[in-house]
Amino acid sequence: MRICSLILFFLCLADPVRAQDAPPAPFSPDEIQHGFSQFDTIPAVPEDMAPDPLDYYKNPALDSSGLQDETPGGLFLHITLAESFEEDLDFRRGHRYYPIRPTEEFPSDALAVHVVFRVFKHYSAYQVIGRLFPEKVPGFSGKTFTDEEIVYLALEDESGYLKFFAPSQEGWIPGLYRVDIFVGFEANDVTRMGTLRFTVTPKA
Repeated sequence: MRICSLILFFLCLADPVRAQDAPPAPFSPDEIQHGFSQFDTIPAVPEDMAPDPLDYYKNPALDSSGLQDETPGGLFLHITLAESFEEDLDFRRGHRYYPIRPTEEFPSDALAVHVVFRVFKHYSAYQVIGRLFPEKVPGFSGKTFTDEEIVYLALEDESGYLKFFAPSQEGWIPGLYRVDIFVGFEANDVTRMGTLRFTVTPKA
């Protein structure tokens, strides 16, 4: 009897029952397991945690809508109003335009107002659109454009121009005018890049 007890003892030592070999106990949501118990429930929606926007997003200086009222930048290397322009061809047979007598003040007997610009090299063709608004001109509300000019820039073109004519048959009326510049194939609030302004003075 004693021998049987010893044999059973040694058999137990040869194949012990280990606690880690036993199947894991069911996970209880209330217990901490590997430090992730906080994710047992769906995380709170950020809007629920902070009902008011952070101060960073309340800063009116971060509003980009005012940028559209400044001189167009971005893809434009240079853009200016001018009385006229001259044309040349570069080595890639692209058109290159140079402003003649850049100015922001035009006489009322001017034949036209030109916007001459240079752009960065580009790998896709696109359009530059300009709209003329008599902003502070007698007889006009300033909310409706009176002329629209579109130029198509091919891959080899690195400059271009827009040409605007007087809003009435009587010619240019003295006052303040605005040219909105758009880039793309449609003029809207998203494609608007900026604004140029000029004044028309009475004929001397």
